[in-house]
Amino acid sequence: MMTIEEIREGLWVADYIASTEICYVVFEALVLNKPILIEGDPGVGKTSLAKAVARMLELPFLRLQMYDGLTKEDILYDYDYQRQLLTLEAVKPKITEKIQDLDVNAAIRAVASDVDFYGREFLIPRPILKTIDGSGRKLLLIDEIDKASEEIEYMLYEYLENYQINIPQYGAIQCPEDQKPLVFLTSNGYRELSGAMKRRCGYLYIKKKTRQEIVEILKRQCLASDQVAEGVAACVVALQEKDLKHPVSVAEAIDWTHFLRDHATQDMVAQSIGLLAKDRRDMETIRTVVEAHVAELAGEHAEET
Repeated sequence: MMTIEEIREGLWVADYIASTEICYVVFEALVLNKPILIEGDPGVGKTSLAKAVARMLELPFLRLQMYDGLTKEDILYDYDYQRQLLTLEAVKPKITEKIQDLDVNAAIRAVASDVDFYGREFLIPRPILKTIDGSGRKLLLIDEIDKASEEIEYMLYEYLENYQINIPQYGAIQCPEDQKPLVFLTSNGYRELSGAMKRRCGYLYIKKKTRQEIVEILKRQCLASDQVAEGVAACVVALQEKDLKHPVSVAEAIDWTHFLRDHATQDMVAQSIGLLAKDRRDMETIRTVVEAHVAELAGEHAEET
């Protein structure tokens, strides 16, 4: 079992700078095989944490994006109806001959004895089933669980508690003990989750990154100079205090830093705010904040222009 320091170092290697609290929650997930519910503002690194843990542990990463209207066939399993039809066409001559003198019930039994149209060869595993089908340990991210319907949430209770699901034709499919998946769920507070869902999960709230954390992320992921990293971080922290329609996330700061690393002139800094702004109503606020840091971001280039 990994230690806290090994987790911190492993996440660092996977390009994720983790606080002590995050490291302890990951440790708990590894020890208990318990799903972890992660909450926090958009862009604080909820999804990135799940991806980093998968890279750290070298586990296959599966992502289930929740949205309104999702059905159980989208997340658990479905049947290959096209293959069922093709199989039926292939065996139709034999079946026709076999049932020609039988009544309806006897004919149904005869057909079922020849072809199991709900056998495993016709089953299409969706993300949930893939994590417990015995094909190896995996990491599953259930992204934005708060956007799923209450019906879907209830459907997940058995899986999150026992890592098993029930398929009518087979009964319970239980994950092998040594292959239990790591499961992370994220929520942006779109709706309140049930107490039953929360009781099945550990909990982590990721706070907004501090200026120094943002600097370290930008230097690590973008190979940015101290000057550019400090300037971008200063802008992001200042913008976090503004009432923006679309708050600037660390992901957007990374894109901006990649651009400014090679194009940090005064004009480029001022004209590249489209990499930060995602709503026209935020443009002027972001422009004002960025202009206040042009000299810091452009450095010697600002003096030349």
